[in-house]
Amino acid sequence: MIGQNISHYNILEKLGEGGMGIVYKAHDTELDRDVALKFLPHHITVNEAEQARFLQEARAAAVLNHPNICTVHAIEKLDTQQFIVMEYVDGKTLRQLVPLQKTQIAIDYAIQIGDALQEAHSKGIVHRDVKTDNIMVNSKNQVKVMDFGLAKLKGSLKLTKTSSTVGTLAYMAPEQIQGGEVDARSDIFSFGVVLFEMVTGRLPFRGEHDAAMMYSIVNEEAIPLQQYLPDASSELVHIMNRALEKEPDERYQSARDMTIDLRRLKKDTSRVSGKMHLPPVDSEESDHSHFWTRRTVGWSLAAIVGIVGVAIALLLIPQRLPRLNPGRESRTLPLPFAQIGWGSLTADGNTIAFPAAGENGMWDVYAMHPHGEEPRRVTTQSHTLVNVAFISPDGNYIAFYATDSSRHAKLMMVSLSGGKGRVVAEKAFPMRWKPGGERFAYKLLQPPSRKQEIWSIKPDGSDAKLEIRDEVGIDPGSNLSCSWSPDGSSIAYIRAFDGYREIVIRDLHSGKEKEITSDKKVVDEIIWTRQGAIIYSSNKTGNANLWIIPASGGESIPITSGEGPYMGSAISSDGKRFLYYKIVMGSDVWSHAVATGKRDRITSGEAQYEQPRVSPNNKRIVMSMRDKDLFNYGSRLYVMDLETKTRWRISSDDGLTTWNRDPSWSPDGKRIAYVAAPVMMPADSAHVYIADAANPQPRLVHAGDAVLWLDNDNVLIRTKEGTYRSSLSLQSTERFFADSTWAIPVLGGSHILYRDYREATKGLWLTKRGLTASGDTQLILPANKFVDDWRLDQKRETLYYLKWTGEIWKMDLATKKTEHVASIREMNVDFDVSEDHKMVMFTPRVLDWRSSMIVMENLFE
Repeated sequence: MIGQNISHYNILEKLGEGGMGIVYKAHDTELDRDVALKFLPHHITVNEAEQARFLQEARAAAVLNHPNICTVHAIEKLDTQQFIVMEYVDGKTLRQLVPLQKTQIAIDYAIQIGDALQEAHSKGIVHRDVKTDNIMVNSKNQVKVMDFGLAKLKGSLKLTKTSSTVGTLAYMAPEQIQGGEVDARSDIFSFGVVLFEMVTGRLPFRGEHDAAMMYSIVNEEAIPLQQYLPDASSELVHIMNRALEKEPDERYQSARDMTIDLRRLKKDTSRVSGKMHLPPVDSEESDHSHFWTRRTVGWSLAAIVGIVGVAIALLLIPQRLPRLNPGRESRTLPLPFAQIGWGSLTADGNTIAFPAAGENGMWDVYAMHPHGEEPRRVTTQSHTLVNVAFISPDGNYIAFYATDSSRHAKLMMVSLSGGKGRVVAEKAFPMRWKPGGERFAYKLLQPPSRKQEIWSIKPDGSDAKLEIRDEVGIDPGSNLSCSWSPDGSSIAYIRAFDGYREIVIRDLHSGKEKEITSDKKVVDEIIWTRQGAIIYSSNKTGNANLWIIPASGGESIPITSGEGPYMGSAISSDGKRFLYYKIVMGSDVWSHAVATGKRDRITSGEAQYEQPRVSPNNKRIVMSMRDKDLFNYGSRLYVMDLETKTRWRISSDDGLTTWNRDPSWSPDGKRIAYVAAPVMMPADSAHVYIADAANPQPRLVHAGDAVLWLDNDNVLIRTKEGTYRSSLSLQSTERFFADSTWAIPVLGGSHILYRDYREATKGLWLTKRGLTASGDTQLILPANKFVDDWRLDQKRETLYYLKWTGEIWKMDLATKKTEHVASIREMNVDFDVSEDHKMVMFTPRVLDWRSSMIVMENLFE
């Protein structure tokens, strides 16, 4: 067509070709301007559906008038040739430009893309194919979003290709891949992929083929931005992470919100990169300043030396603890709640804010006076869980941590006077306010660095800043506490090691730090008082109690003593009023009748019960039991007779320093295999033991972190190298499956069911019997379709698994047919199914806790 005239358009050159059309550069001889003409390919001109899609693009784009959107001038037809007349963009696609050399340029482009998407979304138009190929940058450095050919107009006919998903795979949102409802938030996910590609030149999700790419987008976290951009600011990381959230509700809800954050990031980046301007050296101001410096430099140096001397003296002189008042009194507050989270005090000690669960099991933040008035509900929107609430130093805000049904953790803020909480940070666990109230510290959950990271943020959710990355310890998981020094220059935090915790103080300016405890015990809940002391919880003498130590280090003195466990929470500025908690953790074993749905409590709530396993004759269970003291991480194994409710211990140790878990009954019900490992130690420290169910005398079999009986003489053992089979009578062990997965023979031994934990292939797979997976390996249950807990019947022909909805299903491994078994309601339980398939035994993995809030008056003299 080059050189031809179509109507009053002279075709100059071909610009490109895609699935929805061929684009030519042309000259409009009537208006004397260059344009782009997009023609429907000849081979599909007879297809009415494709023509409708083509016209839909034109009509969608024609209503948009924005400098960052390619303008549609007209829709024309000549004979059978239908074409769109568009603005000609003299430039390059983003695909040709990435990676951009400067992050600042990427931010500028991203703001323009965001503005374009916001304009389209405000008109009810979803692009549905945002990618670097569909975004151009002209010679004036102006972004133009192209190709609304896949857009979906509100109220228009939904046009899709048969048996295909509209969009380009690598940029698709998870819900788009899964064939779900697509809206503006789907474009935001694609926008996030584009932004990632702009700054790194790479895609955030990887796959060697289409299926692997789809799996990665739906199931795996994006590659951390810092892997390709180590100096990426926390704000850019936050924007990227929020745009690439799997759940649409957790993403930016509008392109405008994302653009606001991008503009703030641009402003901050410009401020940081700006130069300091000094007056000329020959100016009058310069001469005067120089004269003043000469006159005062001697005095200034003397003053500095004096200040440094005083500081050194203060550091060398041991700090003394404030004297504890021997007449201090404690009282438990009468609250109408069984479950209470960590609370806080206003600076004057006259208001307490705390989270609690109502009768419906939903959590809110409440406020009250310490002398026992009726608690006032602060939050107007309830949550699945809220377990901490910290009042700002000025008493205006409460920072709290909330999770909802999506299971995502959020740092939120709410006014103390009441209202709806607003999210200020994602995947963040709140720690403490900075004394001035201008910032709030939080722990980043699941940091890309895999190290403990403490960040701070302004109350409005801006200016996120990394304060501490602990390169020495490990990520402490649930031990989440830190506290600022009274002047805000240092932070005391918990450094975690395998099996114990210590308190470390880091100077935020110099980076120097000091470990002030050395007990090799569990530590939690740090409070740095204005009196120069640190209050903390520790099990250094057994049960968890409260202790106080000088911030400079030294001897700790107990504040409480007793059965506990006691954990600190807050202290008033004058040190007189102290708030702390007694918290007891528990969970019970429940039975659920498959036929009737009737539920019965099997245990009596005196401990944390886990991992119930039903004996082959359905008359006994073996279960793991932990103490109520949440500082004692160990566990013991017990067998219980279901008729008499009598029980006896199987494991031989005290269960305080050892975790005994994953019990498995032999087919004849006479013996139990289980795994034992020191608490908080690496997985390769675990070993398999065998005990007689009636007269337990456990004996060591082999190293391994999971075990299952094959028959009455052989057990399967999982190790990091693979799965092994061990003969108890021959005392021999041989490799059963070579891959580093948990592999179990099923269907009479003809096949192997294995659980693959590798990111790209997570899930349950079925393959023919052999040392490795065969060519006909089949993924029968993707990891995102079930909670990571599953069971096989004794004959290993039926697979039982738990969905996130709290429903137990079963799958016939021969036919792959599935059937609903029971609705447990709780979406995270540890379960087992009886041999006769009539009963489900389970324990909730989300522990039930009972807490008391205690106020101590006149802590210090």
